[in-house]
Order: sequence, then C-alpha cells, then structure tokens
Amino acid sequence: MLPRRNTLLILAIFIIALTAIRLAFLSYLQPAEHPKAVSGVLDLRGWSMPENRTITLNGEWAFYPSAFIQPNSSLLNADPGYIQVPGSWEHAFPEDSDASYRYGTYRLRILADEQDDVAYKLRINRINDASAVYVNGELAEMNGNPSETRDGYKARVLPYFVTIPSAGSRIDLVIHISSHAGKGGIVDSIRLGSEEAVDHLNLLSWGLQLGLCIVFLIHGLYATMLFFFRVANQGLLYFALIMFLGIMIVLAADDKLLFVWMETPYELYKKIAVWSYIAVVACIPPLFRHMFDTGRRTKLLWWSTCFSAAYALFVLIAPARYIDAYMFLLGINYLVVIIVSSIILSRALRRSEDVIFVLLGLTAVGNNIIWTSVLMRLPVDKIHYPFDLAFAVFAFAAFWFKRFFRTVNQTKLLAEKLQLANQQKDDFLVSTSHELRNPLHGIMNITQSMLDDSVHPVPDEHRKRLKIQAAVARRMSLMLDDLIDITRLKENTIRLRLRSLPIEPLVNGTIDILRYMLDGKPIAIHIHIADNFPDVHADENRLAQILFNLIHNAIKFTDAGTISIQAEVVNGLPHIRIKDTGIGMDEETRSRIFMPYEQGDSERIKASGGFGLGLSITKQLVELHGGSLSAVSSPGNGSEFTFTLPVGQNSELLKEPERSQAHIEATAPVQSAAASSAPSPSRNRAKILVIDDDSVNLNILVDVLGSVHYDVITASNAAEALAKLETAAVDLVISDVMMPHVSGYELTRLIRKRFSLSELPILLLTARNRPEDLLAGFQAGANDYVTKPVDAWELKSRVRASVDLKLSFEERLRMEAAWLQAQIKPHFLYNTINSIAALGTMDLDKMQRLLGEFSNYLRTSFDFHNSDQLVSIDRELDLVRSYLYIEQERFGERLEIQWVLADNLRFQLPPLSIQTLVENAVNHGILPRTRGGRIHIQIAEAEDHVEIRITDNGVGMNQAQIQQVLDGSPSIGSGIGLRNTDRRLKQLYGKGLRMHSVPEQGTTVTFQLPKEGVKIRNER
Repeated sequence: MLPRRNTLLILAIFIIALTAIRLAFLSYLQPAEHPKAVSGVLDLRGWSMPENRTITLNGEWAFYPSAFIQPNSSLLNADPGYIQVPGSWEHAFPEDSDASYRYGTYRLRILADEQDDVAYKLRINRINDASAVYVNGELAEMNGNPSETRDGYKARVLPYFVTIPSAGSRIDLVIHISSHAGKGGIVDSIRLGSEEAVDHLNLLSWGLQLGLCIVFLIHGLYATMLFFFRVANQGLLYFALIMFLGIMIVLAADDKLLFVWMETPYELYKKIAVWSYIAVVACIPPLFRHMFDTGRRTKLLWWSTCFSAAYALFVLIAPARYIDAYMFLLGINYLVVIIVSSIILSRALRRSEDVIFVLLGLTAVGNNIIWTSVLMRLPVDKIHYPFDLAFAVFAFAAFWFKRFFRTVNQTKLLAEKLQLANQQKDDFLVSTSHELRNPLHGIMNITQSMLDDSVHPVPDEHRKRLKIQAAVARRMSLMLDDLIDITRLKENTIRLRLRSLPIEPLVNGTIDILRYMLDGKPIAIHIHIADNFPDVHADENRLAQILFNLIHNAIKFTDAGTISIQAEVVNGLPHIRIKDTGIGMDEETRSRIFMPYEQGDSERIKASGGFGLGLSITKQLVELHGGSLSAVSSPGNGSEFTFTLPVGQNSELLKEPERSQAHIEATAPVQSAAASSAPSPSRNRAKILVIDDDSVNLNILVDVLGSVHYDVITASNAAEALAKLETAAVDLVISDVMMPHVSGYELTRLIRKRFSLSELPILLLTARNRPEDLLAGFQAGANDYVTKPVDAWELKSRVRASVDLKLSFEERLRMEAAWLQAQIKPHFLYNTINSIAALGTMDLDKMQRLLGEFSNYLRTSFDFHNSDQLVSIDRELDLVRSYLYIEQERFGERLEIQWVLADNLRFQLPPLSIQTLVENAVNHGILPRTRGGRIHIQIAEAEDHVEIRITDNGVGMNQAQIQQVLDGSPSIGSGIGLRNTDRRLKQLYGKGLRMHSVPEQGTTVTFQLPKEGVKIRNER
C-alpha cells in the first residue's frame, strides 16, 4: 500500500481533475446568455437565437392552481399568480388544499421578432406527473393524461418534444399539469431552439447515456466471465450485478430511454426505477466484503441486507403514490449502506494491496453524488454526465485486473519453483539410484561368492542369513529400478511386462470385481470366449486395467439388459468386444470420447462424470500394446467397444523368468525371518478375528497366522463377526472385501462406530488394487490392505505391524493414565502441606494421620504398578481413601463421603479408574458449589459382573458437556482423565463409562467389569 501522504496527494489531484472536467462540461452545455421570463412573458425581441444552441424558458411563469384553463379562455387574462420555473409548485397552493392530488395551469408568452419560415422545438425533460402542452391555442403534445379528478388522471413522466411551426412574433404556451403525490409541476428546465439544435442536444444526451451503458455492459460481462471461470472470488459477481443494475438506472433516469423504447405504465416505471437503486445499494457492502476477503459476515451487514430487502418488497407491492410519499426511506437506505461499507473498508483497506484503485473509484462516485445534489438545487440546465461513473468503473476494473495480474505472476513464479523442485527431485532420485546401484551389486556379488565358495564353505546357520541378505539386496535392486522408472514415465516410456496371457481368467476376475457395481440393476452379463481362444501378448496389469475401464463404462450406462464380452480371431488378430444395451451415443459424442477430458452431453453423463480420462487412457494403453480401440454406437441402441491385441508367443523372454525367480527366492527366506521375529510363546498372544465367507480361505489364513503364535478366531459373515466382537477382546480384524449381504467395507464402517483406528486395527483382503478401490477401503476406516492372492510374508508383516500398533496404543493409554496421576497439581500439594502445618499447631494426632495418608497417596501415585493393565481393587480403594481423607481434612463439612461396598471384594480392574472418577467428582462437581456436597461410592457384585458407581450432587452437566468430555478433542484440563479411563475400559471390556447428569442436580458415572471378561484378559 502507498504511504498515506502519497495516497492523499493522488486523491487530491484526482478530485481536481474530476472537477475540471465537470466544469468544462457544464460550460459547454451552458446556454447562451438570454432574457429570462418575467411575469409570465419571455421577451426575445431584439435578441437573435444562436445557431445550434438552445435556450431555457426559465423564469416567472403565470400559474393558475387547481384549475385547467383552456388556451382561448378569457380566464387567462385574469390576474394570475406567478411561479418560478423550474421548481416545485407546492407553495402556490392554499394550505387547506388536497396535498395528495393537485393540478394547475402554466402559461408563458414568448415575444420574438418577426421571422419567416423559422420552426422551433421544445425539449421537455421532466414534468411531474402528467401534462398537456398547448401552442397558440392548439394541443401540441400530451404526456399521460392530466385531469381535474383522480379517476381520469394517468401519470407518465417521460421526456418529450413539441414542434412549434413558424408562428410569427408571438408564441403562447399553456401547459396543464396534474400530480398525485410528491414534488409536482415543471421541475426541470424546458429547452427552446431550432429543430437542429434541439435534436443535436438530444442526440448528445442519448449518446452519453448509451456510452456509459456500454462501459457498464463490457465490465459486467468480463466480471461475469471471470467469476464463472473461477478466476476470482464472489466479489466479481456482485461487481457484475452492480454493472447490470447501473445500466438499468442509467436507462431509467434522465431521458428514461428504457421507457421511451418500451411503452410502460407509470406504476411499473416507478417501481423499476426505485427498485434498481435499492438493488445497487444492497450489493455494495457484499462487494466490499468479498473484494477484501474479510470473511465473516457482520450483524450490521445482515441488518443492512434485511432493510434493503424489506424496502424493495415495499416498492414492489405498494402503489406509486406511496413510493413517492416515502422516498425518504431510500435516503435512509443510502445512509445505512454508507455506514456498513465504511466499517468494512476501515477493517480491510489498511492491510489490502492496490487500495488506491478502490479509493479512486469511491472518490469518483462520491464526486458524482455531491455534484448531482448541488446541481439539483441550482437553477442551471442539466444533462446526463457520465464521466464520474465511467472513471469509477475503470478504477474498480483496474483493481480487479491488478489483483488478477499479481495472482498470475505469483502463480507463474510458483510454477517455476515447483518445476525446478520437481526436476531437482527427479535428478536426485536418478542420481541416488545410480549411486546406490554399484555398492548394492557389490554386496550381492560378495554375498553370492561366499555362498558359492566350496573351499571355505560357510556354516549352515550363516548360510541361511546370507541367503536372506542376498534376497533383500535383490529386492532393493528392484526398488531402485522402480525409482529410475519414474523418470522414464515422465518421458512417456512406460515399460510393459509382456507375456502370453489367457484372456478368459482376466475377464472373469474383472467381472467379479465390478459385480458389486450392478447395484441391483437387471443386467445379465454373458461371456463368449472359446476354450481354444489363443493367448494374447500383453502386460497383465495393463490388460486388467483396459478390461476394467470398458466393462465399468458399460455397466454405468446400462440400466437394464445385457452386457456381453466376446472374443474372436479376425484375420489372425484377436478381437475382444464389450457390447451393452445401454443409452448409446450420437455421432458427435462418439467422435470425441477418446480425447482427454471430453464428455458427452446427456444428463446421465453429467451426473456420473461421463466419458473423461478413462477411455482416453484405455485407448493409449491398447495402442501401446500394438493394438487398436474403436467404438460403434447409436442413441438408445447401446454401444460396442472393440480392441485388438497381438497374439501371444511362447518366448521365454516374454515371461520374465529372472524377475519371477528373484521374487520367489526373496520370499522364502524373508518368511522365515518374519517367523523368527514373531511373538515368542512366553509373550501374551494377540487375538485376531478373521472374516471370510470362503471356508478354504479361512483355513489358509488360520494356518498361516497360527504358525506365528497368534490366537485366531474366525467368522463367515459380518453378523457373526460383530457378535464375536461383543464377547471377545480382539487385537486385529482381517476381513475379506467381497462377502455376501454385508461387504467388508460396510463391516468396517460398523466396527468404526465403536472402535477408532488405533483401538482396533482392520486389515482388508482385496483382489482389487486400483487406487479407487483402495481409497474406498481407507475411507470406510481400514488401517491397511493386502491384495489377493495373499503373499504369506506380506500378510505376516502387515499383521505384525497392525498388532504392534494396537499393543502400543494400549500401552500408551496405560502410561497416559499413570502420567496423569503422577502429575499432581501444585495447588493440591501446597494446600495439603499447609493443612499438615496448620494441624501441627492444633492437633498432632490429626497431623500424623494426615501426613500418613498423604505419604500413602504420593507413594501410590508414583507407583510403577500404575502402568500395569490391571491392579487389585484393594490397592485402588487404598489410593481413593487416602485422597478423600486429604480432601476432607482440607474442606471439612463441605465434602461428605458415603461408601457402599460389597463384602469380600476380590477382583482386578484398570488402575486409576475409580480414583479418576472420584477426583473429577470432587474438583468439578462438589467444590464449585459454595455449600459443597456429597459423593456416593458404590461397588456391587452381580452374577456375571461388578458394577462401580460414583454419584455426586454437584453442579452437573448438560448433554453437550458430557459428549465433549467423552468424545471431544482433548485439551489441558478438559477431562483427559475421564476420556483415558473410558477408552481403557472399552479396550478391556468393550464398554466404557456411562454418564448421567442434570445441571445443578449432580452427576452419576457408572462402569461394569464383566467377571468373565476380566478372566480372559488376565489369561492374555
């Protein structure tokens, strides 16, 4: 932003320039010096009318209020009153006259020198609200229908012209005027001149107005285009609206061109004119808000919008006479908008760039408003002046363009930086890969030479480890090859792993993957591939991608019918056809579906995304294989896509035996390594729930995972799995994706309603490894996935990682609870010590008892057993009693404790569970109340569970506060202990805390410990 001094200087120079242009324009339009009307007579005798110039008929006109006097009536010779023209006629009527409807007669005699064949013309800009002009006793023109009664009256306020033929030395003008409300009479100057002069003035006025409308239109159109091109923010939309409404205002004001071109009733004219002003004013504050990205919408802006909307509604439904009577509301609306806009600008302008353009635009608008207000009160002739508003539009346009160019430049610089960083990244990857390749091959060669050394053979134990090392090195070599391929992909040099492939298994697999997308559609899928159909020469993954895209496209655009996959050999070349009975395509759509980012025009395509990159990528992949892809379709008759591939060969080079062998050799030793690092028998065994509707797959998974000392339980469907989660504590869920009734995705969502990602990891087994398939799994709540067919080493590694995550999460919860208890609040420590010191001077026995309980509380709080999974109930109650004894000594009668304990309590529970609830009840329930309260601690045993209940009659909570305590984002001092306890209970028993609270009545917190559940967890 410019310095304040420079800004003020620029604005001052701009104001001076605007004023100079305005004064020059007024000077150009100012009529020549001429006599003024006096006592109803304009004497032009001895004065020559200038060529191409007009004069005004300003001055004193004879006026007959509340009377329509005919031009030839003798009443015109009576003593009239006189009224200043232009000006309002209200003061010329008696005070007791009807102010809602008035009428009267104006008369002016024009005396001139005798001239032959000189025709004059009157330009009447505005007479409120209906008028009839008589020239030398003859009716020359009517605007509306002036009447002495309201019934016959018809308003029309439009500029019009009156031609005065050559009439010698005297012109007698009589004008009948009636007005229903507001400022009536001749309120603007009437121009007199030759026909050429008046027509020239009229064309000038029209040209200025149309020129300003063109400026508004151009800027409104480019703002609209930029908005829909998403180049800028919503401020452009408001700017465009103001431009279009500005056109309406220009065409409805001054010469009222809009209503001259279109015959419009006065009521409609009035509503359109006033409504346009209201709409422009209402758009200004939102424009400023979006121009400077102030973000939040203030209440004052909201009230301003409501006021504008209410006033606009009033204008639309009220009769015109009421609109005129309440025009002061428009001024109030202006004032409110000015205040709101000033507040928005004061907040934004200090920190916004290019603010000088906005200030120049506002200065031009303000200059126009001030001059218009001043000229309305001066007896000067007025014509439309467009330059102030045009300069304002140009200033605002400069603001948008400057912001746009700055954004473009910033984007360009950022793109250059990103391109440089991307190139540096690629260079780094390539150079790093090449640098690592040599030492890695050295490791591989040395390792292999040691394995092949027959002179000094290595022991069997070391040989096993060296084989693992060689396999890992080969695996790392493949990873380096992948890093180098990144650069080759950017150069469009995709390496295909070509080999001979049977087409039918790939088609069947693809249909299995896509079968879930049928979504209940009545579609039959037929496969017509002969058993002796030759293999094709292709990359398996790329061919699967081609089939997936084409079959997926057929399913998406077929509501009912059949989809057939056919394969045949034509001229020695395999042809694969995917034919459907869907909606089909027209010729224009078919001609561009293989182009990138092209889509059809049907509503179905628009709703579902249509033909985008999928078909384009498919075509490129087919051509990369040396084949071709074509489409035949017509609207309503379905589509048929046909692609060709080379015939498969039996060359060993195409099967890539070296890579396959490397994978096999790398897998076996690493599996052994995984097994050796599995949990030992002495460690607590993690429990895994495996869900698959195929019993063979279940047996395989149990065999693979059971060999590494996991407890594996199985389920064949989602309902059975959810039932087992209710009764068993599980550390990991492994689920197949494709299951009947409830898919693996839906099962994952159901589990996530109860367990978070860290509380219970979920691993999905899927045959689909496309990004959209994996994304669907992760969005459902899966932690990881393994693609089918399952590699045992990969499965064990991912299972171990997920189980370690679960166990580390449990450990974190226990350590968090212990840490929270160890963080004794300083004020609690200081107050307790002060209480001990005070009792030392009054009661030594109580001091010793308090000191002993305080010592026991500290010892228990810092005890390493707090990180254990379970502790005895005696130890937990011992800590609670010490804490409550200290608090009762501190607060006396404010704290009352009631114990209700079952006899012979012998069970274990998570450490610091009761202590956390009791401490929360004391600090957040009882102590905030001045009179204190009571805490009720109850432990009851049932046949299958133990119930612990902590009740207080403290301040209580509402439902939102309870939800925040248990489920909200943790923050210091906001219920971390309660949340930790709730999550630990859920981890151990599947159920957490139950809280019931009523504000000002107290809170009850309950949890249950299932006896069988405790036993199961202890065995782990």
